[in-house]
This record gives sequence, C-alpha cells and structure tokens, in this order.
Amino acid sequence: MRVIKGLISLLLIVGIFGIVGLYSQMTNLGVVTVFYRNLWFQYNWLVYFYEVLLFALAILLLLTFFMVVFKPITKKEIHIKKEIGQINLPLHTLESIAKSSLQEIVSIDNTQVKVRLTKKQTADVEIIVADGKQQLFLSKGKEIQEQIKQALQRSAMVETNKTKVIFKKKKAESSILPMNKKTSRVI
Repeated sequence: MRVIKGLISLLLIVGIFGIVGLYSQMTNLGVVTVFYRNLWFQYNWLVYFYEVLLFALAILLLLTFFMVVFKPITKKEIHIKKEIGQINLPLHTLESIAKSSLQEIVSIDNTQVKVRLTKKQTADVEIIVADGKQQLFLSKGKEIQEQIKQALQRSAMVETNKTKVIFKKKKAESSILPMNKKTSRVI
C-alpha cells in the first residue's frame, strides 16, 4: 500500500510540475517562466516525457471509462411485485432457500451454495458438494439442479438461468466451508 501511495504522490508532483510549466509558457510568471524556458532548452527530452505521460494518462482514463461502462450489473436483492406492494428478497435468503431444498439429497453441512442475480431477475446458482463416497454423482447432480430450479421458482418466483453443481471429494475430518468461529486453545 505504501508503494501505491508513493507512486500516486510521485505522479501528483510530476503532474503539478508539468501544469505549472505549461501555464508559465502561456502567461508570464517572471522567474518561473525563465526557469522553465531554461529547463526546456537544456533538457529537450523533458517535453517528450510529458507528451508520453499525458498519452499514458489518456489511455488509462479511457480504460477506466470502459471498465465502468461495460461492468456487468449484479443485484443484491430481487424484487417480487405483489398486488399490495413489493417484496424484496436479499441474496442470502435465496441462498438459504436453495440450501434447504437440498436436505433430502445431500448433507447440508458439506454443501456450499452461491447465488448471483442478473439484471433480468434470473439467478445463476453454483453448488459445491463435498462427498466422501463418489457414487451416483451424475444422478445426484441432475436431481440437485431440478430441486434448486423448483425451489427458487416456488418460493421466490425466480427463474434460474444456469445451475452449476461441483462435486469435490471430501477429505477426512474436513469441510469445504470456512470456519468462522475461532476454536479455543488449551495448553
């Protein structure tokens, strides 16, 4: 972080130095104008340096503009319109609906569900299942996809765009879910 701050401050100093130099060429600032004219005659490469710097900054600004304009829009909640008003379902509610619908198929403790909403109010669901027995993966995968699609349609009236099921072999005494609670250490 210090390196980034150092580079930004260096760019600011060089930018201010260049702006003062350009301004001194347009209007007479006395000693400053004389200093920059002498600098220009002694170090001719300095003019090219500032041209390259301005060109690089213009390209950087253009790339930033394209990143902002073409960034995919993801939503954090879905809006269900009712006769009386509107219901807002947050993303974690959709994830818990999808996870609870998998109770009969796989163990919920070894399952991780991620739901992403698109701008067309459809859901992209990713399920990661850790299983010690790698049997019946294909049939379980299709069953999980159908169950998720039905549960989200029935509970939240959300169409699923794509459902991705990933099976991982479970290691002994480990879970795919990160542990949020710190365990106490006894010495």
